[in-house]
Parts: sequence; C-alpha cells; structure tokens
Amino acid sequence: MEDNLLLILSVATVGMLILAGAIVLFVVFYQKRMLHEQFKRQALEFDYQQKMMQAELESQETERRRLAADLHDSIGGMLSTIRVGISTMAKALPNPQSIDETKQMLDDTISSVRRISRDLMPSTLEKFGLTYALKELCERFQQTSKIPIHYHANAEIPKLDPQRELMIFRIAQELLNNAIKHAQASGITVTANVGNTFSLAVEDDGVGFDADFQRSDSAGSKGLGLYNIENRARLLSGEILFEKGKTRGSKTILTAPLTHEKTA
Repeated sequence: MEDNLLLILSVATVGMLILAGAIVLFVVFYQKRMLHEQFKRQALEFDYQQKMMQAELESQETERRRLAADLHDSIGGMLSTIRVGISTMAKALPNPQSIDETKQMLDDTISSVRRISRDLMPSTLEKFGLTYALKELCERFQQTSKIPIHYHANAEIPKLDPQRELMIFRIAQELLNNAIKHAQASGITVTANVGNTFSLAVEDDGVGFDADFQRSDSAGSKGLGLYNIENRARLLSGEILFEKGKTRGSKTILTAPLTHEKTA
C-alpha cells in the first residue's frame, strides 16, 4: 500500500514538474513572440515615420523648385524686359542720367530675384557637386549679411546620391541662416570633414544658439527650421549635435555616413 502511494506521489510530482516546465516554456515562448511583434511594430512605425518625413521634405523641395522657376522665368524675365525698355526710353530723354537711380534699383531687384531663386533651388549643387555648392553658399551669405564666413574642408566631398547632397545642403543653409539671424555673430566658420563618415560643423562667436528654446512652443515658427534640420539628419541616418559655448558662441555638428544606411 505504501509502495503504491509512493509511486502515485512520484508520478504526480513528475507530472507537476512536466506541467510547470511546459508552463515556463509557454511563457518564455509567448514573451519572445510578443517581443518580436513589438520590434516588428516599432520597425513598421519607424519606417512609416521615415516615409512621412521624406514625403514632407520632398513636398517642400517640389514647392521650392516651382517657386524658383516662377521667379527666374516669369518675374525675372519681366524685370529684365522692363530694364531694356527703360534703357531704350532713356536714350530719348534730354537727360538720360535722370533715371539712373531707377535703373539701379531695378538692377538690385533683378539681382535679389536671382539670389532668391538660387537659394530655393541651387543650380551649383546639381552642376558641380556639394563642395562647390557649400563654398558658394558661404560666399552668398557673407555678401548679404556682411559677416565674415570662413569655409574649410579637409578634402573634396565625393559625389553622393543627389537626395543626400540636397539634404546636407539644406541643413548647412538653415544652420547659417540661424547663426546670422539669432547668434549676433561677428564671424562664422563652416568646416567639412570627409573620412569614413561625413561631418559638417557650423560655429559662430555670437551669443549662441539655444536648441531647447527653438524646440519649445514659445519659439513658434522659429522651431520649424530646427524640426527640418533634425528630420533631414534622421533621413541621412546621421545625428545632429548642438554645442553651446561656456562663454560665447555655439557649434552645431552634423555627422552622417557617406552612403545610405537603413536604420531599424
């Protein structure tokens, strides 16, 4: 009788251990499956966010391209025609020099239209690549702002995918625009470094650039530029770092691979 009871207890114990092991295995399997589903969902959400950001930025570039064409072809063409007409009429005047000021104002307006058109859609980037486009960008900002802007590069930037080149150019454009408008700088330095990765640094000696404030609701439309900078950096599979000087100035560094790397 005792032997039968001991056998029953042994079988029951083994059965309970098997059942407990099965439950543990089921829980582990279930957790792994849930974790896999979570990673899968996060990957899908990330991919969706990436596509949404890319679509938004592509929409902006399409609108810029349209505006640039309208400015250059329509408004620029009309202003040039008016300029020719004024010059022709001036020859019939007893004192042609009397409208020199008007012609100068018109020439300045034509130059401004061409500059805005180039800012909206940089032809140098498409024709000559990122190195020359960044140099020209610094020169144009220096001419309009009268702030010394120094450009340095350790090597010529290799030819990249056109979309990547345009995103890097837009980041540089926005960073220079922020430094000129908000930093109260007396000098700006732009440095490009080409190695295993690409980095672009924009440094000023002004009051600095407060990224946290720019992100806040109180910044209003000012935060849109920072939003676009960070979105472009993510689409480049890169990162953007904002460094504020202890006393004066700030430095913003973009680091990104030279080729596209999909981030999961």
